[in-house]
Amino acid sequence: MKKKVIALLSGGFDSALAVRIMQREGSEVEGLHVVTPFVESYSEAKKCADDLGIFFHAVYTEPTYIEILKHPLFGYGKAANPCLDCHLFMLKMAKKRMEETGACAVITGEVLGQRPMSQRRHHLEMLEFRSGLKGRLLRPISAKLLPITEPETSGMIDREKLYGFQGRARAPLHSLGKSLGLTYIPGASPGCCLTQKSFAPRVFDLIRNAPQAKMWEYELLRFGRHLRLNDSTRVIMGRNAKDCTIIREKFLENCAGRNDLAYFEPENYTGPSILLIGQITEETLVQAKMLQIHYSKNAHMVPEIIFRHFSSKEETLEKFIPVTDISVSEYSPL
Repeated sequence: MKKKVIALLSGGFDSALAVRIMQREGSEVEGLHVVTPFVESYSEAKKCADDLGIFFHAVYTEPTYIEILKHPLFGYGKAANPCLDCHLFMLKMAKKRMEETGACAVITGEVLGQRPMSQRRHHLEMLEFRSGLKGRLLRPISAKLLPITEPETSGMIDREKLYGFQGRARAPLHSLGKSLGLTYIPGASPGCCLTQKSFAPRVFDLIRNAPQAKMWEYELLRFGRHLRLNDSTRVIMGRNAKDCTIIREKFLENCAGRNDLAYFEPENYTGPSILLIGQITEETLVQAKMLQIHYSKNAHMVPEIIFRHFSSKEETLEKFIPVTDISVSEYSPL
């Protein structure tokens, strides 16, 4: 077993501080970043690892992550956030990496009492036990307030070089980081979309109406405008060029063998790309195209509407005559 630890690296300040503490203690540290569909923090985590001078390893969530989201053992927070279940999932991935590399422990930037819904003492103890990391999960920032771990007992890790912070105060941690030579102090991250109350309806709508939805469909929840046509059909439209590019790429990557997907983009005017998922009928196609026209800036200025239609087999141009007996106001964005 090596004097090496696997650090769950989020890209935030606390995980960076935990790494620096272990570096000063004398341990080799490898950063592990778990990429989920709901947090855009890969670049921050990579930058953090580069600044700390540690090996960076990123892993993507497995399909089982969606089942955790749909049926969290410890429930949701105020939105669609299964924080304890998600953290447990990441710890299990870190344990796997620890075993693969022969490391002696997993470390995190958790601070006792910092987050009342996930970092109380009983939460930390439960996560350690259920992750299979009993005696191998080290929180360097609060270690002196928590039970001693096996690497500390054996003398592999020096407990005296760890700390005993608790609570939500940030200034003492920032001061410690500067004293330990942290040259890059990450700012506040955008956080996880699942914690946002405005985002939760999209998640619960997908869980309720599309129980067989794949990972890429959950990834798309962060992008574009989402509207539901009926219980089995929804529309996703880009709000900007980035959204439109991502929607197009996800369609092309996943459309093979699917007859429940349709993708359109305007050919002769400026407007959003549109992805239709569910029942592809003449009625839903018309509804989707009318919604696209409604959210376009200059569709009314062209003599005729032309869409570029992509399917799993071909790409075609088609003219569309707008109908006047459809009310776009009845479709509320999710």
